[in-house]
Amino acid sequence: MIRKIGVLGISLLCLATIISCEKDFNDVGGRVIDNTKFETGELLLDVAIEKIDISDSNTNDAYKAVRADNISTTVGEYWLGVYKNGGYKGIEASIISQLKLLNNPKIKDTKPATKIGEIDSIYVLDKVILKIPYTATNIGKETDGKPKFRLDSILGDISIPMPLNIYRNGTYLSELNPSNPANQNSFQSNHSYIKSELLNENTGFTFKPSPKDTMLILTRNISNGNTYKDTIKLANKAPFLTIPLDKEKMKTIFWDKFKDTEFSSSSTFNNYFRGLIIETEGSNGTIFPLSLLGTNASVSVDFLYTITTFQKKEGEATLVLKDTLPNTYSFPLSGIRNSKYVMSPATTAVPSNNFVIQGTAGTMAKVTILNESKLQELRDDKLLINDASLTFYVNQNINTNKNIVPQKLFIYQNIDKGTKGIVPTQLTDAYKETATFGGYIQLSEDDKPEKYSFSIKDYISDLLDGTTSDIEPLILKVYNNPTDSAIKNNAIDVNVRTYNWNPRGVTLLNGSETANGVKRAVLKISYSKEK
Repeated sequence: MIRKIGVLGISLLCLATIISCEKDFNDVGGRVIDNTKFETGELLLDVAIEKIDISDSNTNDAYKAVRADNISTTVGEYWLGVYKNGGYKGIEASIISQLKLLNNPKIKDTKPATKIGEIDSIYVLDKVILKIPYTATNIGKETDGKPKFRLDSILGDISIPMPLNIYRNGTYLSELNPSNPANQNSFQSNHSYIKSELLNENTGFTFKPSPKDTMLILTRNISNGNTYKDTIKLANKAPFLTIPLDKEKMKTIFWDKFKDTEFSSSSTFNNYFRGLIIETEGSNGTIFPLSLLGTNASVSVDFLYTITTFQKKEGEATLVLKDTLPNTYSFPLSGIRNSKYVMSPATTAVPSNNFVIQGTAGTMAKVTILNESKLQELRDDKLLINDASLTFYVNQNINTNKNIVPQKLFIYQNIDKGTKGIVPTQLTDAYKETATFGGYIQLSEDDKPEKYSFSIKDYISDLLDGTTSDIEPLILKVYNNPTDSAIKNNAIDVNVRTYNWNPRGVTLLNGSETANGVKRAVLKISYSKEK
C-alpha cells in the first residue's frame, strides 16, 4: 500500500512539473513556441550591388590598393608569375624582400704551409643562384622510380615561358613610417621600388614552372685546375626553380665583402644591400604561390663554392692536394617582404547584370541590403528572425572549373567611427557564429561552382531589435586566409585588414530579378510573427 501511494505521488509530481514547464515554455520569447499564436514565413529582399575597383581614379582612398607587406602580420603566401584570364584583370606578381645576414661567413682559411702537416685551404666561388622551391605535393613515383610531384594551386598556362628578372633593390625597407617614425610603416601592392642593378646572369632569362625541376647540375672548380660535376637537390627532393645570377657582380658586392663593415650587423647589411626585386612580366603565363616560411621551403640566394685543401708532406717540395669540399652559403629571403601586383584591364567585358570579385586585384562590391524605410517596416512588423542568408550565384557560363575560382568569399562592413574615420569591421556573425557564417563555394550537381552563401541572422536580428542601426552597405571580397579570420589566436578581432594575396576571381549574378530570376543575388529572411 505504501509502495502504491509512493508511486502515485511521484506520478502526480511529474505531471505537475510537466504542466508547469509547458506553461513556462510557452511563455519563452513571447510565446514563440505556441504555434496557434505565431505564424512563420519567408521574405526575399532584393539587394543593390555596386562594384569597387582599386584601379578606378574616382575610387575612395580606402580601396586604392591591397596591403602587401609582412610588417603587421605573417603572410601565408607570396605569388609569382603572370596571370591573364579574359574577364578578369591581368596580374604580374612580383616579390620584394630583404635577405637574412649569415653569422660570420668567410671565404678563406689559409695558413702558411711551411711545416709538415699544416694545411692550406682555398675557397673558390663556383656559382650564385636564386633558388625558389615550388609549392608541390608528392603524388607517387615516376617510371624510373624517382619521386613524382604535382605543382599546387598553379593558375594559367604552363606552356608559356615567362621572363624573370632579379634586381638589387634600391628602396630602403623600414618597419617605421619615414614621415612619422612613431607609426608603423606599410607597403601597398602598387608601391614603386628602385631597381638599382640587374643581377641576372642571363638578361633574357625565361622559365616555365615544371614539377620535374628537382635538381641542378653545376661544374665545381678545384684549385689545382681540375673540375667536376656536382648535383644539387633540395633536402626533400621537391621541385625548385633556379635563376643563375651574375657571379662576378655577386662576388664584388657580396662574396668579397663578408669581412667588411657592410656585413658587420643586420642593420648595416640591410642598408647596404636593401634586398631583391624578383620581377615577372609578360602578356600571359602562369602564377603560383610560394611559401617563405620554414627551412625546407625558403627562397634563398645561394653561393655555391668549393673548398680545396692542400697538405705539405714529408719529402714533398710542394703542397699536395688533400681534399675538396662542396659547400653553400644560403642567404634566405627574410625580414621585410612585400608583394607587388601590376594590373592590366580585363580583355572581356563583364556581362550586363553581372559583377566580378577578384582578390589581389582589389575588385570588390558594395552590397546594399536594406534602406531606412525597409528597416523601419520590418521593425514595425515585429518579426522574430529564425534565419537570414545572403546568397550570390555564380555565372556558370563563365566559371565552369571549381578549382580556379575563389574557394571562399567574405563580407564585412565599413563603420564610420567619427574621428577615427571609416573602419572595416567584422559582422557579428563572423565571430559569434563562426561555424555557420559561410562564404564557401557550393557546387551544383554537375560539379560546377554554383553559389556562395552567408548566414547573417545575428546582424539582421540586431538591426530589427535596435541593437544597431548601421545599415551601411556590406563589402564583398575574396576571402584572404588568415587575415580575414574574425578569430585570431583564440581571441576576437573585429578589425578587417586590407591584405589580399589571393589572385582568383569569379563572376557573380547581380540582384536583377528580371535578368537573373531565382538566381539573382538576394537576402532571404525566415521569421516568426505573432498573429
